[in-house]
Amino acid sequence: MLLGTRPILSRHAMERMRERKVSLEEVLEALENPFQLLYDEWNDVYIAVSETGVAVVYAYRGPRTEIVTVMTRREYEALVSRYGRKRYKVIA
Repeated sequence: MLLGTRPILSRHAMERMRERKVSLEEVLEALENPFQLLYDEWNDVYIAVSETGVAVVYAYRGPRTEIVTVMTRREYEALVSRYGRKRYKVIA
């Protein structure tokens, strides 16, 4: 879901990728071919989840897509189960 923008990794996202052993290729795959896509209304960010269980939180910042953080499916599911529909809207 890059929509012609340039992806930029935040420092936080790079730290989480190292910590969780997620490659840049896995992050880009989640963004380009999401298994599920959600919108977080509270933080004005999107979450793209890949079939392999990588969840990428990103935001559009002008001509760039800022990758805010990277989570595992387990962490993502915990967030969604905690806040559900009052915070997250399923887009696809």
